Amino acid sequence: MSTVIEFYRQLKDLAQQSNHRQLCCLQGEQSWCFEQATVIVDDERADYQWCGESPTTITTSPYSSLLGQDVELLFLNMLDGFDANKFAAAEGSVSGGGIIVLLLSDKVIATDLFYQYITKQLALHEFPIWQQHQSLPAVQSSAIPAVSNKLDLAEQKQAIQHIIKTVTGHRRRPLVLTANRGRGKSAALGIAAATLINKGLNKILVCAPSKQSVSTLYKHATLTLTNKDDLQRLQFIAPDALAKEQAQCDLLLIDEAAAIPIKLLTLFTERYSRLVFATTQFGYEGSGRGFALRFQQKLHEIAPEFRSFHLNQAIRWSNHDPVEAFTLSALCLKEQEPSNINALSNLVISEINKQTLLKQPALLNQIFSLLVNAHYQTKPSDLAALLNDSELTIIAIQQSQLEPKQNTSVLGVALINHEGGFDSALCEQIYQGTRRPHGHLVAQSLTFHSGFIEAGSQRYARLQRIAIQPTLQNKTLGSQLLTWIINWAKQQQFDHLCASFAASDNILRFWLRHQLQVLRIGTQKDKSSGEHSFIVNHPLTEQGKQLHHQIQTEFNKQVKIQLSRQLNQLDASLILALWPQIASNRPLESIRSSLSGYINANRGYESVEYLLIELLMVSSLETLNKQQQRCVIEKIIQNHSWQEMVQQHHFTGQKQAQAFLKNCICDLLTQY
Repeated sequence: MSTVIEFYRQLKDLAQQSNHRQLCCLQGEQSWCFEQATVIVDDERADYQWCGESPTTITTSPYSSLLGQDVELLFLNMLDGFDANKFAAAEGSVSGGGIIVLLLSDKVIATDLFYQYITKQLALHEFPIWQQHQSLPAVQSSAIPAVSNKLDLAEQKQAIQHIIKTVTGHRRRPLVLTANRGRGKSAALGIAAATLINKGLNKILVCAPSKQSVSTLYKHATLTLTNKDDLQRLQFIAPDALAKEQAQCDLLLIDEAAAIPIKLLTLFTERYSRLVFATTQFGYEGSGRGFALRFQQKLHEIAPEFRSFHLNQAIRWSNHDPVEAFTLSALCLKEQEPSNINALSNLVISEINKQTLLKQPALLNQIFSLLVNAHYQTKPSDLAALLNDSELTIIAIQQSQLEPKQNTSVLGVALINHEGGFDSALCEQIYQGTRRPHGHLVAQSLTFHSGFIEAGSQRYARLQRIAIQPTLQNKTLGSQLLTWIINWAKQQQFDHLCASFAASDNILRFWLRHQLQVLRIGTQKDKSSGEHSFIVNHPLTEQGKQLHHQIQTEFNKQVKIQLSRQLNQLDASLILALWPQIASNRPLESIRSSLSGYINANRGYESVEYLLIELLMVSSLETLNKQQQRCVIEKIIQNHSWQEMVQQHHFTGQKQAQAFLKNCICDLLTQY
């Protein structure tokens, strides 16, 4: 028996005794790694999967195709660098008793801090690493008790009953089902759906980011159905289609809810009376905690009697699985409880050196945990960027502890991308639309979309993320951090401080409060957030101010037309926040007499619409109440139909809507 086979079988025995997944590393040149891996494949009769470049005799699979599968042996080729997204997504497909073989390079690049960090973490978790030209490592088998093969399905059965109760119990009591990976969440959804169909339920809709992500749900539903033809009653629908079609159903199941825009989840909650939200809390999605923080706040408002259930018990492997422990710890996916903070004193804001993060994994964990909480799109690969991206600056606000042995607490963090500084040739290519430099979102957008060829030559400090501990929000920490960053950006000789974000009312107002102004609104909604993207900017140098003024002048003209066309579904609250920037200052004293026929007689709305647009453009809307503000924006500026106005504002009909609008105009004219 060859040494590699002996080594592999020892590891497999250990995995099967404990019902854990085990991991080992082959570290060396590609030819050597492929040779050892091929020996294992030839000896192992179980099914295996291989992700990444493979020997000619082995078929490779994309890691996304493994979701919902049960894999006994998994090879992950990481010879070109450790792909955190690939690892986090693929490892969950391996069931208890299975093995993961990592292929790693023995060439350590000095600038690849993430690879250095991961190899340290692998060693820390005591996974065997067999290095080329070195003897085989020992397989650590002590203190691993044999476990019973009997699955503990008590929690999963409870979850199934909770899902069924969503249909049989009171209306307007949605269920939020959360779990880490391997807890049988998707299986519970499938079993519950099939049980309800077996009892006669007519139609269940399944909504998820992709049909592939609900393959496990469908597999267990098929196994549970009495009549397999009834599977047609369990229909998949994509989130955007569900929003548009308003499909009817007896129960709506939303799986991987954390990956669906909160705006859509809110819409579904308002529209459907019986629904289940299910999401992975920690895992490759990296967004479950943000879902828990933000969406459940919305649920409290819309459906205050919603129910929650969390699956703790792993059923695809035994508790204390070493691969799960490594994934959550090394990829910083575990929730970090902030230290007790009694008062906001001893605050220090500083730039965090990447070498410091490599030496202090606890600090790295604090920072990344904050970022995951703050943003639903934060992925495991963002951890690699945190350590490796030379064009990314990390700035943190910390509370230093009085006791020397205590660690500092990270209260807030900001990530800043360095953009622009292109030569004239590249600026021309971006302007022509033939080049889109990766990572230079604002610099290339102002050059191409806004049409200013010189924009790409200037330097931008783009605030990619800004996150404050949830319990410390609305205590001016974000403002303190932003003020410090503006001064830092000036010292670093950036021409602009900017940000691009999926707009919501409170986020836009935060930026506007700090003297950043809107330079562009994306005309297409972002697929991940379901919102329009805004670019805001604060110029820092004289040349920056000149360019900023030119772009803003053009934007202010352009957006007035777009609001009745490409942006006519933009939320009115965003337009109201933007209004002081785009409204004109020129007086229009003659407008009162011109509108008297509309206000005091029966002159039609359509005949004075152009005058009403002019009136709004020179008016402050602050004298109107919130409903009046939304009404004049939606009808006069965004050109919503009278039918839409009746529906949106719950008027009894068009006559009442017209009367309400006239009253709004009367109130506005009192300003003159």
